[in-house]
Amino acid sequence: MNTAILSKRALYFPLMVLSMLFVSACSVIEPDKSTAPTLFTEFNESAQYLLKQADKLDEADNTPWQLAAVQALTQENKFVLADSVIEHLQKKTLTTQQKNHLLLLIAENDYALNQFDKTDAILKKITQNVLSAPANLHYLKIKVDLQVSNKEHQAASDTLLELTPLLTTGQDKQTYNDLLLNELSLLDPSVLNKFKKVTSSAEIFSNKALVTDATGENTNAQTALVTQQKEMFVHGWYTLASVYQRYQLRNNQLLQAVDAWKLAYSSHPVINYMPTQLTNIEEAIPYKANKIAVLLPLSGRFKKPAEAIQYGISHAFYNQLALKKQLDNEQDQFKESDPTIAYTPEIIIPSELKSPPADLLFIDTTKHTAQSIADQLHAQSIDFVIGPLVKSNIDQLLPLITDIPVLALNRFQEDDESAAASSSIHYAFPLSPENEAEQAAEMIFKNNHKKPLLLAPKSKFGERVAAAFEARWIALNEEQQAESDYGVEGYPAETHYFAAKSEYPKLISTALQTDKSQQRINQMRSVVGYGIKSELRSRRDVDAIYIISSRSELILLKPFIAVTVSPFAKSIPLYASSRSHASDLANIQNKELSELTFSDIAFLMDDDSQMNKNIQAIWPHQSFRTLRLFALGYDSYNLIEQLKQMQVIEGYKYQGLVGELTLDQRNTLRSKLHWAKYQEGELVEVTSSVSGQ
Repeated sequence: MNTAILSKRALYFPLMVLSMLFVSACSVIEPDKSTAPTLFTEFNESAQYLLKQADKLDEADNTPWQLAAVQALTQENKFVLADSVIEHLQKKTLTTQQKNHLLLLIAENDYALNQFDKTDAILKKITQNVLSAPANLHYLKIKVDLQVSNKEHQAASDTLLELTPLLTTGQDKQTYNDLLLNELSLLDPSVLNKFKKVTSSAEIFSNKALVTDATGENTNAQTALVTQQKEMFVHGWYTLASVYQRYQLRNNQLLQAVDAWKLAYSSHPVINYMPTQLTNIEEAIPYKANKIAVLLPLSGRFKKPAEAIQYGISHAFYNQLALKKQLDNEQDQFKESDPTIAYTPEIIIPSELKSPPADLLFIDTTKHTAQSIADQLHAQSIDFVIGPLVKSNIDQLLPLITDIPVLALNRFQEDDESAAASSSIHYAFPLSPENEAEQAAEMIFKNNHKKPLLLAPKSKFGERVAAAFEARWIALNEEQQAESDYGVEGYPAETHYFAAKSEYPKLISTALQTDKSQQRINQMRSVVGYGIKSELRSRRDVDAIYIISSRSELILLKPFIAVTVSPFAKSIPLYASSRSHASDLANIQNKELSELTFSDIAFLMDDDSQMNKNIQAIWPHQSFRTLRLFALGYDSYNLIEQLKQMQVIEGYKYQGLVGELTLDQRNTLRSKLHWAKYQEGELVEVTSSVSGQ
């Protein structure tokens, strides 16, 4: 290699490779290959091997190897080294396609680092039509990931409609068909229903082979056919999403409407990989509840939380009444319309929908014994129960009503594994702080932190939540060690408990070990005999802090942490539980909590949602704690027609106000919390560093 003509950066490049070889000396030797692996496909070559191969070639010939090395470095989480190779490539003369592939690699690197704004800006610089086929697929996947995380449902739908016909593997087709249905179903009904007239798709899709004539040239008729195929592809998806959006809470109607859609779009490509949400519907016939009893402590010490849940249940009940009225009106309009109008499956209104609404019976559990409530439920032929809320009521009542479906609003007994299985038709729907702590452990672990510190209140609650975090953290480390071919050292989480606010400075000093640093300084001064200049040093092993506290406690703890961390050390990322997420109309505390990441239910993370605006308009100035209970009540009513599907269909999820809900093996509903942080007082949703795919 003629080093005389290389830049200083190019001269450094072999040294960088050698440093990698030294660090990875124990790795397996890989046989030489003549060509670099194809970019944006799965390949087994390590970054070390690819850089070694690049170093054997002249700079004019080694670009494909270096580009592949960037992809491998990003996948190996070696982001700093990836940046070095990127910087080197940016100084080389590249082809137009190589320039765009490099931009896509930069976008992938930024995306892996959670730098979503930078990722979006890079994607906008890419000329899509010069990308290779694998690169184009990768480009569309990253683009749609960003749009989904930003809740740009229309843009995400458009991108997915472009992406899904290009996919080649069955797994990809299933995954992205599921995602496309979900994104389309989040659009306004008026958007989904804009395609009313449906013609037969069989002939259109069956003529795919006629797109090009014998000479390879497109005729006007063939061009028109291609356009018609694309339109029918989009029409079919919008119609299918309209069916799902309209009937997703009504299993029988959904089954009939999907069958009607399959007749209308018999040759649509999605039929081969129907979205998971629409498969196996016949295996899960939902509960048909005509009489619903709601068991809540409507008097006594739990009156206020019970009333918030009651309001959520009532709101869901009346929303469903309004929807039924709307569908009845649409059915009447359909009957009166032009009889020659084309058949459309999304406006089928089955007769079941005209059945009268369920009767709601609220029972105050404070005023009745478990036995008297059980007798009343059986006497009135109740066919579904929501509640109880208080755990002792659950433990006493459930054994007495094993024949009635129940959605309890708290946990089952923890010390009795058979308690949840005493009846397969009993379900638990708790807002569990332990589950939130487990998800916090997962979030911090996925963000590549190694040694988290917990600050929790000195109480049974604090001990219980901290224990849940620590247990999940141990499990995550054990899973990583089992999957790794090399020894991966795991560090246990460490918990410190706080009580009186006057003890906060001492607590933080002890947790970050600046008290020990001060002791060492004092010892040195006593030995030397005169004053010496020194700085307190905080411990370096802790790389994340999870705080379980109220908003007022957090406001005091955060500045103590800031001043205790050594000024020359990296700041420690802070995470907090939903207990510290509260309304701040003056937007003062939110600014004080800038860059702190916290979790909460989906409903409270989206101020701009229509549901959120409606509730704020008719029920203003409510605390977030009250609104969480409202969401629990609202979802509990809507879940009645979802529980059977969740129990029978593997991987079935329901998107509620609380978040994405799944049912575990003990019939306990678990919600996937959302994560956000305040930036200059503005709420910004965040994700972990692991891709949502």
